[in-house]
Amino acid sequence: MSHKHETWGWMLAFDFFFAGMGAAMLLYAGIAELFLLNGNLSTLGLFAAPIFVAAGAGLLVLELGRPFQALRVFMNPKAILTFGAWNMSIAIVAGLLLATSWVDIFPWFGVVGLRKVLAVICIITGFIVATYPGVLLARHKSRPFWNGPGMMVLFLTSSLLTGVSAYIVCGLISEASIIVYTVFPILAAGLCAFQLVIWVGYLWIKSTGTTEREANAVKRWTSGNFAASFKYGFILLGTIVPLILYLIPDAIFIEIAGLLAILGGLLMRNLVVYAGQDRTWLPGEEKYRSALPCGDEAFLKKVWTKQI
Repeated sequence: MSHKHETWGWMLAFDFFFAGMGAAMLLYAGIAELFLLNGNLSTLGLFAAPIFVAAGAGLLVLELGRPFQALRVFMNPKAILTFGAWNMSIAIVAGLLLATSWVDIFPWFGVVGLRKVLAVICIITGFIVATYPGVLLARHKSRPFWNGPGMMVLFLTSSLLTGVSAYIVCGLISEASIIVYTVFPILAAGLCAFQLVIWVGYLWIKSTGTTEREANAVKRWTSGNFAASFKYGFILLGTIVPLILYLIPDAIFIEIAGLLAILGGLLMRNLVVYAGQDRTWLPGEEKYRSALPCGDEAFLKKVWTKQI
């Protein structure tokens, strides 16, 4: 039987990555606008942030299927997807307006009051979108590795780290605020350390204090098929090495740290999404699937979907 609609793939992982990173960049941009004398952290970064969120939204539409009916996701106020879609849309618009307010060819250039309002919107929607993937996954009770509030903290932390790292990388490409070169590396190092601690804690709690299914799901990360990518890719190259490099006061090391932290965030999201392939059965589902005749799975799957 095809499991296309029972599991998610790389497009959702990339959606979580781009949307989370861009949303965190909007969050930082809004804070800088409200509390710094020069709120422009990086013109390139300001434009990249809403573009990243838009790229994530586009990938989400493709992953869900039926892109020409995508507007229907905005129509159900009770659905978490609708909540996320509206916040992503508002974040994109507010981010683009904030970025263009620093370019003198636009009529709202230099309108400080407008920038302050946009900054507040970017902070609120940026925080929501950066946290949203973790909330979405944590609600899936049938996915042992995802279920629980810890997933929200993991995704928010990764979004904040990749967002600050993206500004640091933008500083290599174009001019940026002095904050990006001085304060952001220290902040990124702190986020790397926190990310390391919460991942160790998350795996420990899942493996020792929860259900047997959750403990078995953790084994894929510690000794199974995810172990090498998780330990050497995400933890070592995507967290520990950037943590060390961020503390070295050298521009080259800091830029390398930024790139590694961003790649680590992308790898983490891919691993987490594919970890959702481990799932518990719905009541009666296992017995039902064992009785499926060969060749009629597609038709009977639709019947099962209607019944549940």
